[in-house]
Amino acid sequence: MRKAKKTKVDLLIEVLQDGKWHLGDELGDKLGNHFNDAIRKARLQGFKVETKLVGIGHKRHYRLLTV
Repeated sequence: MRKAKKTKVDLLIEVLQDGKWHLGDELGDKLGNHFNDAIRKARLQGFKVETKLVGIGHKRHYRLLTV
């Protein structure tokens, strides 16, 4: 039997499930450069993905909030 391929949302949640902040560059390396759609879909599925801008270049950081 064949395993179902992981979606970008699945990969995103795997990375963010530790609750720590992750740079957008890291997510790009693991999910591909166009990961914003995965974040949008995760939010639509009820996941609480927080975003903050940090530093002079305003790099985006992401984390998964747990309740």
